[in-house]
Amino acid sequence: MANRVTIQIAGQHYTMLANETVEYMNEVAELAQQTIAECGGSASFASTRALALATVNLADEYIKAKTAAEAAEAKCRALEAENTALRQQVSRNSANHPGNRRK
Repeated sequence: MANRVTIQIAGQHYTMLANETVEYMNEVAELAQQTIAECGGSASFASTRALALATVNLADEYIKAKTAAEAAEAKCRALEAENTALRQQVSRNSANHPGNRRK
């Protein structure tokens, strides 16, 4: 169910409708506000320049996080494949061990 939350960014109020929690949306708004402030915008007024820089900074962070997540997923898939191969090898070795053969 969608949640309706009013957030404030750069002195402007925005009513958002999202599937995320109110707490999460407030956290998103706070991050946006902090990023705007870091780029030279004030809490009550943000220049187009500050908003553009904030957007670029957040996009940069997003792309880096997405790239890191994709690399971690690829590493996980590789480790799962290696684990499967090792299990098969152990199973074959166990079956071929003289003490494990059925008479």
